[in-house]
Amino acid sequence: MSAWKDYVTAALLGSGKSALPALPSSLQAALGDTETMDAESRFLTHAGAIALWRRAGWKPLHHETAVVAAESESTAPLSRASMGHLRAMLAGRCLSALPEWLGEVARSRRHVPPELLPALLDRARQERVLRSLVISAGGQRALWLAAQNPLWSFGESALPESWETGGRDQRLAILRCWRAETPAMARAKVEEVWAAEPADIRTALVAELATNLSEEDTPFLERLLDDRSKEARRAVIDLLARLPASPFVARMTARVTPLLHFTKGGLLSRATLEVTLPGDPDAAATRDGLDPKAFGQQKILGEKAVLLVLMLSAVPLRHWTEAFQQTPEALLKAVQKSEFARALATGWAWAALRQRDATWAEALLDGGVAPHGEFLPAKPLLIVLPDAARAVRLAALLREGALTKKDTTRWQEFTDLLSTLPGHLPPALARDLLAVLRKECADGLPWHLRSLAESFLLRLPPAMLGEAAQGWPIDQEGVAPLVEILSFRHDALTALTPS
Repeated sequence: MSAWKDYVTAALLGSGKSALPALPSSLQAALGDTETMDAESRFLTHAGAIALWRRAGWKPLHHETAVVAAESESTAPLSRASMGHLRAMLAGRCLSALPEWLGEVARSRRHVPPELLPALLDRARQERVLRSLVISAGGQRALWLAAQNPLWSFGESALPESWETGGRDQRLAILRCWRAETPAMARAKVEEVWAAEPADIRTALVAELATNLSEEDTPFLERLLDDRSKEARRAVIDLLARLPASPFVARMTARVTPLLHFTKGGLLSRATLEVTLPGDPDAAATRDGLDPKAFGQQKILGEKAVLLVLMLSAVPLRHWTEAFQQTPEALLKAVQKSEFARALATGWAWAALRQRDATWAEALLDGGVAPHGEFLPAKPLLIVLPDAARAVRLAALLREGALTKKDTTRWQEFTDLLSTLPGHLPPALARDLLAVLRKECADGLPWHLRSLAESFLLRLPPAMLGEAAQGWPIDQEGVAPLVEILSFRHDALTALTPS
């Protein structure tokens, strides 16, 4: 449509700086005589006419497809009571219980009735965590509705076609799927686009390679040590440190091994681990990330001690137990009196996290040498432990008085640790948690802790909900909503249990 382009150009230049573009003859005839108008009015009249004329020239798409009916359901519909519970949650009552409830609907081989699916699918649009749950609990009709309405087609954002054109989250979701199913192809896709991506995207892309990380990724990651982005290089180093056979790990091991010397104890002497601090990093060491100034807390441990931490964090922990023929507990005991004890513990703790080494994590938690909190708090070591061992330690923290309503940070840390336990909490931990919550609620619960307390109660085993709803100071501020959650969960889950 050259006439429209001519008018756009004339508008940008100014109507008084160029002759008025000619209209198509058929449009000029329909418009009539405009010669008597002033220049501005004539220009705007012609532009408005040609805009309408362009729209009138578009032909609507006409595409008929037969709508295939939804397949028959193979599961039972919800009971009247359960439908009432769902309506209540969609109306805002105890909405935080919805994910668990939807999961139980699917497990009990029931499905949400069609009349409630649109509201549920709309809710899932807003909350990503609900999407797969809604599709599972909604049965065949939910799948059918999702296919009819693009707004409910939650899988569309991860279509492979969006890899080239999608936004950051879409592309990362696609890469995540590829990495889980075909790791080599996912790595190849990252290699193809690497040079053209901005630093923040490069950092995010390489972090996704942690899924199904293997020695096959080593050559690509080694090349990325020369990337121009410091953050991207850090992400690369974190991955290389998890690959014990990588050249990067070999270089770090060669640098740090001569710096530690273990001496066995005798009848009158204790075992010791002597430390020689590393020298200034050369170009090769700097390429491998040995730059103490890249970390904000180097002044606390000292720059040379930070270099030691970085080296230790990249060395397989079995290297030390094999080289010195000592257990982790014995090595930690040997360094207790060393002036570099915290640097050693910090480096080993970092390595334990990267390598998911539960034996070293247990030793570090019990060894009396705390890693430096500015670099690595001790609590993340709990995440490395098996679920049962982690639950026992969390219960011990509760009994030691780790949670008080004056310390919001501790509550948040504890909530984060609880989230690493799958499913419902073990009964012993749940009972200890209930005891603490009831005690802290004796004179009311501050508003800033209520959402955290609510998240605790959503993790209680269903079998405990009846007893858990008893014994609360219901007249105190902030307590009634907690009891409401317990009672509602109990009723909603009981209604799904076959009689």
